[in-house]
Amino acid sequence: MDYGYFIEKEKEYAITRYDTTLPWINYLSNGRYCALMSHLGGGYSFFEDPRYQRITRYRYNNVPMDRPGKYIYIRDEDSGSYWTPTWQPVGKKPEQWECRHGLGYTKIISVNEGISSQVLYFVPPEDDLEIWMITLHNLGGEKRKLHLFPYVEFALFDAVGEFMSHPNLHYFSMADFVKQDNAIYYDFFMPRRTAGMAKVFFSMSEKAEGYDCDREEFIGLYRSENNPLAVEEGKSRNSRLIGGNAVGSLHSSIELAPDEEKTIFVILGITKDSKESAVKYIEKYSSSEKIDKALQLLKQNWQNYLNKIQIKTPDSDTNNMINVWNQYQCKVAFDWSRYASYFHTGTGRGIGFRDTSQDTLGVMHSIPQETKKKIKLLAQNMYEDGHSYHLFFPTVGKGDPTRYSDDHLWIINAVSNYIKETGNLSIIEDEAHYIEGRSRGTIYQHMTRAIEYTLRNTGPHNLPRMFYADWNDCLNDVDKEGRGESVWTAFQLHLVVKQLEEIAELSGKLEDKKRFHRIAEEVKDTVNKVAWDGEWYIRAFTDEGKPLGSKDNQEGKIYLNAQSWAVFSGVATKERAKICMDSVKKFLNTENGLKLFHPAYRLFPKGVGSLLNYPPGLKENAGIFCHANTWAIIGEAMLGRGDNAYQYYTQILPPRVSRKVGNELYRVEPYVYNQFIFGPDHPKHGRASHSWLTGTAVWTFRAFVDWILGIKPTYEGLLIDPCLPTNWTGYDAEREFRGVRYKIKVKKAKGISKGISKIILDKKEELESNILPLLKNGSTHQVEVYMK
Repeated sequence: MDYGYFIEKEKEYAITRYDTTLPWINYLSNGRYCALMSHLGGGYSFFEDPRYQRITRYRYNNVPMDRPGKYIYIRDEDSGSYWTPTWQPVGKKPEQWECRHGLGYTKIISVNEGISSQVLYFVPPEDDLEIWMITLHNLGGEKRKLHLFPYVEFALFDAVGEFMSHPNLHYFSMADFVKQDNAIYYDFFMPRRTAGMAKVFFSMSEKAEGYDCDREEFIGLYRSENNPLAVEEGKSRNSRLIGGNAVGSLHSSIELAPDEEKTIFVILGITKDSKESAVKYIEKYSSSEKIDKALQLLKQNWQNYLNKIQIKTPDSDTNNMINVWNQYQCKVAFDWSRYASYFHTGTGRGIGFRDTSQDTLGVMHSIPQETKKKIKLLAQNMYEDGHSYHLFFPTVGKGDPTRYSDDHLWIINAVSNYIKETGNLSIIEDEAHYIEGRSRGTIYQHMTRAIEYTLRNTGPHNLPRMFYADWNDCLNDVDKEGRGESVWTAFQLHLVVKQLEEIAELSGKLEDKKRFHRIAEEVKDTVNKVAWDGEWYIRAFTDEGKPLGSKDNQEGKIYLNAQSWAVFSGVATKERAKICMDSVKKFLNTENGLKLFHPAYRLFPKGVGSLLNYPPGLKENAGIFCHANTWAIIGEAMLGRGDNAYQYYTQILPPRVSRKVGNELYRVEPYVYNQFIFGPDHPKHGRASHSWLTGTAVWTFRAFVDWILGIKPTYEGLLIDPCLPTNWTGYDAEREFRGVRYKIKVKKAKGISKGISKIILDKKEELESNILPLLKNGSTHQVEVYMK
């Protein structure tokens, strides 16, 4: 069954059924203030940090689902009937309904009882607040008097504290209506929380006839958001709150003549200063013209962001994802790491060091300065000995010190790619302090210490120790006694040491270059000596020295990441690279993506980890981990096998796979990537989960643009080296690189995937290399690429 479609011109996804299998959401954010918004008006808001600065409440795993949210109750005075334009929470069936998720905004359109409603939600780029723009249109032939009750439920700022100690902490809340400001102000009186925050404010453009700040007064006893007493009776209680469950509800009434239309604004925001600052914000967004100006700025900002890379291939799903939704998701993940989604509660994850290091790869082409700041933030969360926090909370300066084998190494990949993209080698001389606060070091020193930390902590095979885990968080019983080793981290180590070798050469550190070259060769030789299993690479060695991911294992014989990274890292010889990737296709491929390993675990062998807790086919237990699929795409492209690379790309492409298995089974949004798909060992094979905040987004984007299209930044310039499906005849692309815009047209005959015969620049100059020359900043150039 079809639940929606892409509106390409407007860069929107239209949801045509309100009863989707799960809430389909959007992120409304300026990078500081964020509102998670579902197609039903559900969701919550926070400022900078969803754990320590949560503004509105949300109940995960709630029945009914997706409560509470940002609601506008509408009541007809004559009939007493009431509804919400978002369908939920009242649940009255609308005569018409549609939701459109756009870039940074969500628009819900419905018709109820002869009244057309359009609610537009967005966060303006310049200020830390959200705007609800409600346009009502009387479609009937008689005058209508309507009562409006915008409603939101406030949180206690500290989401963990609220969960653990709500019975006590909610008495710290205070909320009241200030008539001259036409606004409700909410505060949570806890000294350690209010030191840096002043007020939450909730206002509307219409003069409030009534208000409520006490949830029990507004909703009534033994009721819920679907039938609040104040709305049912058409009258607010004018309740203040001095301790209790704080809400914001304002009540106003409007009259609409036949065919008359009226727009009302609601503002929810936060100010660190005072009520006076809140009033300035309210006044700033006090008219349609002012709000429309902010909305147009938002849209223009997103257009500028997307414009750095645009493509046209033979496949419309691919074009939609690469040009709009994949890039959009990359920015959302860059902003919010694995903090807050409908699958991450915002209470435990914070900014993942590993996650955010990878997320930088998806945005550095468009926002290099923000990327540089994020890299420096990552460096500040490393210890003097070279390892890092696993995750951290910048607003409070806390982090998780649990040691993983891979976390600290990811920053090198981020810096290397940043230099390739921008040409800015000077980043390595920028300084950042260490976690201990005793000293500072350059980014280059942070990277070298990361390498040295791994080299100091190796096991019996001279491979990196696993510590708690590596990229696969659930392989967490491998190294309980200090001897377990990660073959995958050895691949990662080889990759980043080679990157550091290149950086050392570029910066004139020739002795370091020699040392890193020697280390890389030693790692390569060691892995090929001890981890090759005949047809694929072993994944890890346990404390007892037993292999995981070996033909000798009863279960978990072959792991995906060990093969894809053997190729991606450059460790595998050409012969072994083809053999191990052939094994991937033979044992791990399904119609909906590549399994993480095969076969699934049904027993409980020692030395594996918590992935055994999952039923077969779910998540890390032989599920289809989409993030891991992306490295197989790259591996196949590196081998020149364009059909395999594109097959693996399209198998997890959200609009493609959701149509194939059906939205009822797939469940999550078809316009963004997810973390995993249930594998064939599970009866619901094809169901997806954990959408939005996932490394799948950045790596599918880079795998497709860099490796399939072959438009890849290097230190010397932009490399053109496509690896295309054999049935394509080419593609068009525009890529902005170091201030120069290249309009690229690739032409090829069917039946080939790789190989360039010539590149023509500006219709006159045949280039001697497939690295485009660095030309005048601000210029635009035509590039014709002919494949053979």
